[in-house]
Amino acid sequence: MIKGVKIRFEIHNILFSIYKFNKTLNNSLIKKQINKQKKEDVAFLHNVTLNSMRLHLHCLKIIDKFIKKKLRDQEKILLISAITQIVYLNFKEYAVINCSVEIAKKLKLYPGLINSTLKKIARSKNDLKQIKINFSDLPLWFQKKTTYLTDNEKEQFLENFHKEPNIHIVFKDKERLKKFDAKLFKTSLLSGFLLDEKNFQNRNSFVKGDWWVQDFSSFLPLYNFKEMNKKKVILDACAAPGGKSFQILSKKLNVVLNDKNKNRIQTLKTNLKRLKLSAKILNEDFIQLDNKRLYDIVIIDSPCSAVGTIRRNPEIFFKNKGPDFDKLLSLQENMLEKASFLLNTNGFIIYMTCSFLQIETVNQVEKFLKLNNNFILSNFKLKENKKNYSKFIKNNFMITVPDVIFDYNIDGYFAAFLKKLK
Repeated sequence: MIKGVKIRFEIHNILFSIYKFNKTLNNSLIKKQINKQKKEDVAFLHNVTLNSMRLHLHCLKIIDKFIKKKLRDQEKILLISAITQIVYLNFKEYAVINCSVEIAKKLKLYPGLINSTLKKIARSKNDLKQIKINFSDLPLWFQKKTTYLTDNEKEQFLENFHKEPNIHIVFKDKERLKKFDAKLFKTSLLSGFLLDEKNFQNRNSFVKGDWWVQDFSSFLPLYNFKEMNKKKVILDACAAPGGKSFQILSKKLNVVLNDKNKNRIQTLKTNLKRLKLSAKILNEDFIQLDNKRLYDIVIIDSPCSAVGTIRRNPEIFFKNKGPDFDKLLSLQENMLEKASFLLNTNGFIIYMTCSFLQIETVNQVEKFLKLNNNFILSNFKLKENKKNYSKFIKNNFMITVPDVIFDYNIDGYFAAFLKKLK
């Protein structure tokens, strides 16, 4: 098989397994497919796969301009991948078209349809780049869960959700940031956006363990939480891959790390080793933890729909099924309840999700507070950059849809500090 056809066929199979069978990019089957490739091909595979999913709604609008009949799933996905490469990634048109035709033959599709459609699209690609999508083009489940968003928030989401994320990094301390060996746009005394994102894992300071990658939105809550000190015993209930745990450990505080998933625990251990950090690690179901051991702070970065990370996880919209909200909401409620039993008086639950949907964020906290009158919502006060970051703080919640600060992309996120009074 010709090399260009082979890797594009792998991409097609990955996209099809995600769309048809609700697989994820972290699925072991997909990892196996990626690991077959040579290092120089992995970047190509990731680039096309991720951007095909990010831009698939744009591609579907383009397809509708040129094809009126109903397409089979295989045809639709093959065209989405090819259009992404031709229109948005500016790959060589003839290479993309020829490879797509060969894949169509292997899949017993209509190669003539694929060939003629892609040639027409290639001729119009500059105009097609300008195509915009509307909120009504987004998945129906998402539209139903976001009726509360203002028109401005909907526009902001449409403008940002399909763009590639930027790399935000966090340092162990101020001194390591000052000695950093590359250009950085600082977002705090400990963090910033990389100006040169290429091969960042090969940087000496990364290998030495001076810093880790963590989205700005995920970094902000713990950076601004003022109740942590060496007297407090902390539990990170869903710790892997570790960003928030590293923030705590870098301050030399007493934290126990837990995660239910064994594979994620292994990732956490690998990251801790590189960063030269250590902590007690549990591999338990948080809901089943023994209530006898109490903590001063319990951090819940709860499983959720993850729509805030849509840029990093574009399969959320690409799959033919939406998230199982009944299961997720029940789990979030149970985790909050469990945390309340594990907490000392005057302790804090830090509840966070990489979602901005009301049902997973504000509603969950308000429901918890109604059922637990011995808890209050604590103030969320910013340490610095109040002018730039204050828009993320609303009624003592930190909440944002995927957004832009200083021309850099950040995730949608939510955080609340809940204090136990008795």
